[in-house]
Amino acid sequence: MVNIDEQEADNLAAHLGQTRAEFDQTYIEKGESGRMVINAIPCHFLKDNACTVYEHRFAGCKEFPAFHVPDFNKRLFTTYMHYDRCPIIYNVMENLKSEVGFTYTP
Repeated sequence: MVNIDEQEADNLAAHLGQTRAEFDQTYIEKGESGRMVINAIPCHFLKDNACTVYEHRFAGCKEFPAFHVPDFNKRLFTTYMHYDRCPIIYNVMENLKSEVGFTYTP
């Protein structure tokens, strides 16, 4: 889930040639607290494991998968959820499996 602020939404809407109302209706979900998030997983702008709006991506996307942010171990579900979509997560997990000697046995 990617959190978005007003300025980021304004910037991407302008880049896409949409009004903010059109952009919000198509791409945004607003919580009761007013917090905005992209309304789809995977993101609408992810195609073939690449961001189609890379130069205009949100701050949360720039730091994804946020391995450097404290309490990473509390976000493991989100990490695993993107294993097949995110090359960074895939490579980290594959290296970790190698480091710990993981072998799959059906």
